[in-house]
Amino acid sequence: MDKSCENSGMENKEIRKLNLSQLLEEHMKQPEATKASFAEMCGLNPAQLSQVLGNDAFRKIGDRLARRIETGLELPTGWLDSLHSKSAEVDELEIAGRPVNGFVKVAGEAWLGTDGSVDMIEQPGGWLCICSQDKEAFGLRVKGDSMWPRIQSGEFVVIEPNTPVQVGDEVFVRTKDGRNMIKIYNKTRDGSYLLTSINNEHRPITLDASEIEQVQYVAAILKHTRFFEHPDPSC
Repeated sequence: MDKSCENSGMENKEIRKLNLSQLLEEHMKQPEATKASFAEMCGLNPAQLSQVLGNDAFRKIGDRLARRIETGLELPTGWLDSLHSKSAEVDELEIAGRPVNGFVKVAGEAWLGTDGSVDMIEQPGGWLCICSQDKEAFGLRVKGDSMWPRIQSGEFVVIEPNTPVQVGDEVFVRTKDGRNMIKIYNKTRDGSYLLTSINNEHRPITLDASEIEQVQYVAAILKHTRFFEHPDPSC
């Protein structure tokens, strides 16, 4: 593969499957390696691995399963979401200011408050090596430790404004009175927003829909090793 997910026409879940298949292929080259041992490394049982890989696979690799596999294999959060071809070529860096081949532009910094609030500093610069089908996706460099260990100071969050949000997703929330937060999304029975803190020390908050300006999907949390001043063709 030498194109981004957009150019290849591949969906995110297809990219994850391709990456996991390649990891399994590399694993099987080792002496006495088995699919069962690979499943165990991924934090899965053999049946679960068969559900996502193989001729009879019927299960897609969703966000939670992808993060679970990355944790088991000690991969950076979001690693499965990008194509990882060493032969990738950068043939076009930008179209209308956005990346087209596996990179998302960093839009600024996010200073994390003790209650999950975020102070935004728009300071564009640099790129994150991750594939996103959302043409408006952007990255933020995180400062502060209030969301440790889920999000650590110096890491990056990737936000996809056009990806539909589902219950249980991590989201970037902006209220009409100017507050920014990174929370876990839920809803109450009356349709209000129930926002849970990633850090369990902070209580959930409930906001009426009329108080919300934006709720945007947090697609990935990336280590600093995925940051580049300029797009890197080897990424």
